Amino acid sequence: MRRNVRYRTGMSCAVALSTVMLFSATLHAKGEPKTYPESGKVIAAGLNEHTKSHPTWGDPNGGAVHGGGSYSAYSHTYKVETETKIYELDCGKTAMFHSTGKACGGDKGLQIGDVIHFRTEKESFYIPLPDGSEQKLRILQEELRRDTQSPSTTDAKQEAKQ
Repeated sequence: MRRNVRYRTGMSCAVALSTVMLFSATLHAKGEPKTYPESGKVIAAGLNEHTKSHPTWGDPNGGAVHGGGSYSAYSHTYKVETETKIYELDCGKTAMFHSTGKACGGDKGLQIGDVIHFRTEKESFYIPLPDGSEQKLRILQEELRRDTQSPSTTDAKQEAKQ
């Protein structure tokens, strides 16, 4: 009987400690607002083709197979220029019933000339939306702007030409 009481007390303490740790971790994660320290200008917009396939289904009695085939769907792409880099981004939204998905950036959508604030993390580009949430875009390409390359690289290229 005494062992059973110790076991219950130990389990109660472990559960209470786990609950406190989980609650404090949740508060800590929610307490840190997302920041978007970088900014850039949308300099181009386009479409990225995605090939999708129609599902197939067959007659339950082993008869004809129906459906199948493939079709093209498109997602919006953008080029964003910062002081030092140019990002090519894919919105990733393809439409279910139309060929073109919705534009990124909320109800208005991103337009050429818009200045946007963003943050990057791994292979992703995040922009804040007017409703307080954020939208994730895939980075297709990231390159240095030509006019921001180091002088030694530029000098070496000029010497090679002569």
